[in-house]
Amino acid sequence: MARGSDLLDDKTVKAKTAPGHYRDGRGLFLQVSKWGTKSWVFRYTSRGKARGMGLGSYEDVSLKAARNEVDKLRVAVREGRDPVEERRALNAAPEVPNVTTFADALDEYMKSGKIQKFRSEKHRKQWRASLDLHVCPKIGAKDVGTITIDDVKGVLKPVWATKTDTARRVRQRCSKVFDWAIDEGCRKHDNPASISALATWIENQGEAETQNRPAIQQDDLPTWFAALGKREGMAARALEFVTYCASRSGEVRGATWGEIDFQSKVFTIPAARMKVKKNGEHRVPLSDAAVALLKSLPNFEADHSNPNALIFPAPRGGEMSDATMSAVMKRMHEAKVKKDAKGWIDVRLSIPENPDEEPQPRPAVPHGLRSTFKDWAAKRGFDNIQSELALAHNVGNEVERRYRRDDLVEERRAMMNAFAAFCRGEEAEASKVVPLRAGVA
Repeated sequence: MARGSDLLDDKTVKAKTAPGHYRDGRGLFLQVSKWGTKSWVFRYTSRGKARGMGLGSYEDVSLKAARNEVDKLRVAVREGRDPVEERRALNAAPEVPNVTTFADALDEYMKSGKIQKFRSEKHRKQWRASLDLHVCPKIGAKDVGTITIDDVKGVLKPVWATKTDTARRVRQRCSKVFDWAIDEGCRKHDNPASISALATWIENQGEAETQNRPAIQQDDLPTWFAALGKREGMAARALEFVTYCASRSGEVRGATWGEIDFQSKVFTIPAARMKVKKNGEHRVPLSDAAVALLKSLPNFEADHSNPNALIFPAPRGGEMSDATMSAVMKRMHEAKVKKDAKGWIDVRLSIPENPDEEPQPRPAVPHGLRSTFKDWAAKRGFDNIQSELALAHNVGNEVERRYRRDDLVEERRAMMNAFAAFCRGEEAEASKVVPLRAGVA
């Protein structure tokens, strides 16, 4: 129902086309522009000063809605308030900042295209899990823009003390999340997890005690090796060669026939394929059993005269993957578990990444075979320098290494032949204890 002071109705409003202000009453006016647009204006007096306040266009605000709004504004005027000033103050009030926490930034980073570059879904899950476990409980709820270097140090320090490699990965992953936050404008300051920001702190941290790779127990090796010999496939043969040579998996998987000297029975791994390239090439004296293994390979006749041909190629060509070789040991472990519910395990307990988890025995892996070799050599009394050289480890300090010109390849040959005999269960009782070299303490 129209009020007594109301002069307009919808029909009248629609009919007004001439520019001007048309009074409705109680301070409400219809304003028609020279372009024909129509809008509502509330006119009032505040502290002796005439004021006008726009209420919106006629298309958006009906006549009834405009009148209701005017009734509310007139109450404010009677109370001594100025609606225009109140609107101005409201618009000038700072907005509550939209805070992006580290956990939010991590979520968004995981959704970004960068995550798809990871090699597998398993890697993506591990990447995220490491930050959920070590980082988010401490700084996940903090504004990613205010996290400091000290905050990052607080996250890394307890991990560094027990799992240095894990701490390095966590730092690197945090750095990527902060890089994303800076790029998206969620953070203005430098990356607090960058290697440059933490270089001095990292240099001052001690290394956690290295957790050895799970290995076949020394007494179990002949039985395990016999079971390996019954397995078919190039991966099983590569694993036999890894065992005979006490080499790293990659050194054997990438081996070519040109690296084998059958006359001198030496396997020479070029520096480019070694873990520590600056130490130069590594020579492995081949046992008679290792040479016999190479000559028994199905590709020997066709490929051994080609120096660039891989000795242990993948079934579809190219270099065999580390996972292929590891899968052989995994299947052997699973087969043994079915027999004795134990499998091929390292009895030394693992140190779980999650401190809430119980330590567990670990199934042996290919790299652990090097540890088995080292234990065997020590127990048989072989010279420590020889066994360390066999593993391509640095022996002595830098000065000693500089003056040691001989890699003792021929002296190591007897040791490798003895180890091959042990693997094959052919070790003579008398050879189980070998005297140290003269002059070696």
